[in-house]
Amino acid sequence: MKKFALMLVTAVALLTSCSKGASDALMPEATGAAYDLYIVMDESLKPVYGQDADGQQVQLNQTPLYDSLYAIFQYPMECVFPENEYFYVCTVLPEHFQRGIRTLANVVLINLDAQNAAEPVVTMERDKYARGQVIVKMYARDQQSLAEYISTLQEGLRNLFVKAEINRAVHKLERDNALKQGDRLMKLQNVSLLIPYAIKKNGRGEADSTFFWVTDDYMDKQSHIVVYSVPYTDANIFSLEGAVAVRDSVMKANIRGGQDGSYMTTNKRVVMPEYKALNVGGKYVGELRGMWRMENGLMAGPFVCHMRLDEMNKRVVFAEGFVYAPGEGKRRMLRNLEAALYTLKLPSDNMMSEIEITLE
Repeated sequence: MKKFALMLVTAVALLTSCSKGASDALMPEATGAAYDLYIVMDESLKPVYGQDADGQQVQLNQTPLYDSLYAIFQYPMECVFPENEYFYVCTVLPEHFQRGIRTLANVVLINLDAQNAAEPVVTMERDKYARGQVIVKMYARDQQSLAEYISTLQEGLRNLFVKAEINRAVHKLERDNALKQGDRLMKLQNVSLLIPYAIKKNGRGEADSTFFWVTDDYMDKQSHIVVYSVPYTDANIFSLEGAVAVRDSVMKANIRGGQDGSYMTTNKRVVMPEYKALNVGGKYVGELRGMWRMENGLMAGPFVCHMRLDEMNKRVVFAEGFVYAPGEGKRRMLRNLEAALYTLKLPSDNMMSEIEITLE
């Protein structure tokens, strides 16, 4: 219990205590692809490979810190199948971390000093060399002690960079979004959502104002956003069972496959869906993640859904993004839709310049 309490307190401190770097308006924006993460470490900390007597490749050295960092940041995303990790991770030598490389968005700096008698420390700095940049600095006397320490912070470390990516994506959406579809959603359901510019075609068979559906409608890599609401009856709707029941009922009625008897449902055969509570700008948001599939069909993919209680209108608003991309990595597609969900605003909400997120 003591270890868990330490992990929780440290993770919260990591997410909330940050120092602001230079704020020059001419500072460049952070670079690198979304959900790419760069670890700046010495060559000696990386694996060295050779061959054994049988000619098989073997690792010749012990790399506890390298192994721990990759295990933390290449952790599989929840409810996404097949393999899709939180981040694509690569290493950079300290002597190469200069000029253009220093503006990368997500950076982890490793600082080992055998003369350092203090316990391992992890700090975070924003906007050091570029706007939107997050740099996590790790200090310790040796790699083993640092590896053991960060193993207690792994969820907090992942969520720190996820939050940064979400806010970057939201800022881009504020500049570039499907304005006409956003206006249509406001008129139909009296809710606001920033929709990625490419996702601006009406979904097939969209019926009326109770179900809003937009898509990019590509053949092999499809992104979709749906928004709908149901009357609020009891708190059970904000649970795994309640949320899945509503989702399955609404999707069955509105999203059909190409043949008779084919409709969307939540896929519980491959990956069980997951539900958790988020705090977004002081508001309770239910998050439902899982896999969808077409009943009596072949299509399937991951989805993420946000649920909000609209107390003024006694309804629960669902905003969901789902993707279809057979044989393709789905991390960036799904995360792009997820960022849009964080912009959901109900009639009682005030607009905020930056989304404050607590990822439990």
